[in-house]
Amino acid sequence: MATNVTGNLTNDSQCIDLGPIKKEPFGGIIKWIALTEAVGIIVLNTLLILLLARRKKPSRMAFFVQHLAIADLSVGVLYVLPDTIFSRFLNSWEKHFCLFFYGFCANITIFASTFLIVVLTIDRLFVIIRPISASMTGKKYRYGLVSCAWFLAIIIGIPYAAHAYFSCTVQGINICGHDFDNTKAVVVAEVFINVVIPVIIISFCYSWIVYVIKRREKAGFNAPQKVRFSDGSTTLIGNFKKPESSSSSVITKAKKKTIKILLVVVIVYIVSWTPINVAQVLSAFEFIPPNEIFLFLHVLAPVNSIMNPLVFLIFNRQMFVQDRSRSTSTAYNTATHIESVHH
Repeated sequence: MATNVTGNLTNDSQCIDLGPIKKEPFGGIIKWIALTEAVGIIVLNTLLILLLARRKKPSRMAFFVQHLAIADLSVGVLYVLPDTIFSRFLNSWEKHFCLFFYGFCANITIFASTFLIVVLTIDRLFVIIRPISASMTGKKYRYGLVSCAWFLAIIIGIPYAAHAYFSCTVQGINICGHDFDNTKAVVVAEVFINVVIPVIIISFCYSWIVYVIKRREKAGFNAPQKVRFSDGSTTLIGNFKKPESSSSSVITKAKKKTIKILLVVVIVYIVSWTPINVAQVLSAFEFIPPNEIFLFLHVLAPVNSIMNPLVFLIFNRQMFVQDRSRSTSTAYNTATHIESVHH
């Protein structure tokens, strides 16, 4: 997390004495890694947003991916870049930037990115178990899910903003962080909010998705689906014969592809954020000191905001190619139309 959690400050009117300041042995390397990370997050997510925005008929998956890219872009602009400039290059914070970027925006953007990955997984589950119902959902459903992710992130981020602090030091360095009464409770809560709970939800969704796909592959992909109408009546819609058509094959491959993409995104997220969250807990309980490895983990944690757009660009590189032959374009657009109906 972006949190630099401390205990209670003794006196806000006096500058803090940090004691002898040791020079970080890898400080020069860390600051350039952080800057490269910030630039990569901003450039790649901006590129992905623009490429998706120019599509005339974006698919359901593209809509959620675009909003995940917006959240990741916010992580780069509102957290990683300011933290890199003030903490790594200037080595001193300015008060208003500290309270706004580090105190308020940093944790909100990180939580929003996390929750949007969860939203993507939940939507994939909905598409798999209720493909016809999912195809009938409109903008209210999609914007509602995205808004819920941001709203929840803001609610959880408010305490961080309320406990943000800016203080001078005797050594002439202005520091920025969060001051909580119970440090241990905060870092443990962060592990649950940022890792444990999302992983549990995502694991449950994927287990259900795998079960449904295997069951339908045995029964036939176009097996009849029960649809419930507003008046309470139900009907079966679909092909009662085992499908062998190319269109069903396209749909099957399309859904499996989106699931694989999202699985890679989830794995990258877990690998990126789990080490720093665990390290913060061990540090809070004084099992390990906040050493150089801790600093590396802190800097490298937001790398998933670089990997997310890379994963989508690599898996869907053909989606962004403009110069195609007419025959190839027609075939691909047909497949995309089929995918968008069922996604």
